[in-house]
Amino acid sequence: MIVNGKKMELGNKKVVSDLIKELNLNSDRLVVEIDKEIITKEDFENRELKESNIIEVISFVGGG
Repeated sequence: MIVNGKKMELGNKKVVSDLIKELNLNSDRLVVEIDKEIITKEDFENRELKESNIIEVISFVGGG
């Protein structure tokens, strides 16, 4: 699969939440797009990943 423009092996990553854990990201501040479809946080545990997926993960950072 392609994640943020880089090839990544699917390995043990079965669903979106597995990918988020692998990337060490906080799911509270993320937008995930798979094959041009926005995935809601409610679906992170259920949305299965495929080797053919093109995924964009956007993390929001607060500041002051």
